[in-house]
Amino acid sequence: MKLKHFAIAALAVTFAMSSAAAMAAEKDPLKPRAPASAKGEKNPVPASADSIATGEELFQEIGCNGCHGDAGTGDGPASAGMEPGPRNFTNAAWQGARADGELKHTIFAGSDGTAMIANEAMFDEPEDVWHVVNYLRSLKK
Repeated sequence: MKLKHFAIAALAVTFAMSSAAAMAAEKDPLKPRAPASAKGEKNPVPASADSIATGEELFQEIGCNGCHGDAGTGDGPASAGMEPGPRNFTNAAWQGARADGELKHTIFAGSDGTAMIANEAMFDEPEDVWHVVNYLRSLKK
C-alpha cells in the first residue's frame, strides 16, 4: 500500500513539475522584437564586472524586475496574464539569437504587440543602456 501511495505521489509531483515548466515557458522566445537594422548597432561598453553591476542596479531602479523578475526569468509580479509573457533573459537560445543592438532598441523603444514599454526616458545618460545590456547578457544560463 505504501508503494502505491509513493507511486501516486511521484506521478503527481512529476505532473506538477511538467505543468509548471509548461506554464513558465516563454512564447516565441526566438521571435525578434526589434527591427533588423538594430542588429548592426554594437555595444561600445565592455562587459566588465563594474558594467554588469551598474546594469543590474539600473535594471532594478528602472523597474525591469517588475515584469522580468529579479533573476530576469520573466516571472516578475507584474507578468501575470501578459500575452506574450516577458522575455526570459536566462534562455540561452534567445541570448544566442539576439544582438546587443536589438536589446538596446527594445529597451529604448518598447515592443509592439507586447507589454514592453519604451524606457529611453528612464536613463539619465542614454549610453547607460549598454550596462543593462551587459547585465542581461550575464544572465545567460
